[in-house]
Amino acid sequence: MTVDAGGIIIVQPYGAFIQNNDSGTAINNGTIQVAKNTAPLNNWYEYTYWSSPVSNALVGVSLSDSDSDRRFIFNASQFNDQYAETGNDNNLVFGLQDDIDDEGDDWQQVNGATIMKPGVGYAATHSEIAYVNPGANYRYTFEGGTFNNGVISVPVNRNDITTADFNWNFIGNPYPSAVDIDAFMTQNMYNAATNQSGTLEGAIYFWSQNTNYSPTANGNQALNFDTTDYAAHNGTGGTQGGDGLTPNDFIPSGQAFFVSFSDSYPTNSGTVVFNNAMRSLGLSPDNSQFFKNSNSKKSSTPVANKLWVNLTSDNGVFNQILIGYVNGATNSNDGAYYDARKIVAPKAFAALYSTIENSNKKFAIQGKAPNSLNEDEIINLGFTTHIDVATLYTLSVAQLQGDFLTNNPVYLKDNKLNITHDLSASDYTFTSEVGEFNSRFEIVFNANALSTENAVLDSKALRI
Repeated sequence: MTVDAGGIIIVQPYGAFIQNNDSGTAINNGTIQVAKNTAPLNNWYEYTYWSSPVSNALVGVSLSDSDSDRRFIFNASQFNDQYAETGNDNNLVFGLQDDIDDEGDDWQQVNGATIMKPGVGYAATHSEIAYVNPGANYRYTFEGGTFNNGVISVPVNRNDITTADFNWNFIGNPYPSAVDIDAFMTQNMYNAATNQSGTLEGAIYFWSQNTNYSPTANGNQALNFDTTDYAAHNGTGGTQGGDGLTPNDFIPSGQAFFVSFSDSYPTNSGTVVFNNAMRSLGLSPDNSQFFKNSNSKKSSTPVANKLWVNLTSDNGVFNQILIGYVNGATNSNDGAYYDARKIVAPKAFAALYSTIENSNKKFAIQGKAPNSLNEDEIINLGFTTHIDVATLYTLSVAQLQGDFLTNNPVYLKDNKLNITHDLSASDYTFTSEVGEFNSRFEIVFNANALSTENAVLDSKALRI
């Protein structure tokens, strides 16, 4: 493809440009642009994660409406999380992790003359001056060279000072079209037996900001954002982040995201590979945002049983977890492709997660063996809160999928209050003191197995 002098191609936010041949070229003697929209911005200082879909794009041109003092890349080799603090109090405790770099040098500022490298993630806030319509989407236009195409290798690294932390790397879709997540993971997920060239664990995390900054959120600044706002996606499915929208099976153009370098990979540096076989238009007409509530793949196989549970509160908390009964998963910790960890810093506002026997980790997504789903099944939920004012929390079923889950009641057991509630009929509201509670709540499916003292409550009753 050639764009002649004076010619122009503009790929709109809902559009895509796909080249099937990895060695194909696009010659630009005119103008090539890819326009993308941010998610709705509640405030100018909310970050958007970008990745350029064209070559030779300058940060100062393509991200011209961003704040020039708030443009960053992430240096994975500098991420070191051996210590944790509580409530951003600067009192570090060795041997705990809070998902914050101990030295504060992982995020590194870039200037306007920086060329955006294909496949690399860039974080930026909107400019306060250009922020004129709260809650709106803002358009950014990437230009400079031609469309990125073909095989693109992106360096990834792991800091081995400790193996207990996440090995975060910040990368992005390099193409002016969507990337299929399953195809991306098939190429890049490390497996000692089947994919020794892969470097990653099996989950990706999208920034989906809704919670405002806080002086008690852990970080390297006086005011920090809540890491529980990340949305997650892996081989089991996707969970909503702070904005309350679910990532589908595609990474849209222009979108950057976090992945974790596998601790099992034999060295601490490697590459992530993108290629044209991963590229897709997707079935959604909107390629501008990664949060789309649509099933983007068709299959003749039975629909897997999946349960999404929400935690909300009367003062703005939102968390979601997914439990999915999918082929390939077991009831143990199978790694990130089936069991994606929840990012929960000490003294997070409040968080919901699931737990797995013989693991001390918290999970946003848990894959389980399909044959383990029956009326005797028990799903263990964990809950933590550091909100020290009177708060009403609510647990609710966000979505059900599959024959078993759609045809059987879903009960919530509150072991602290000795209450069992029909969660498929109505939400459950409760209060809590500050703390972490890993055995208070369970999901069960067999009302007949409950004792007479543990009778199912009136589904319309409010219980505190």
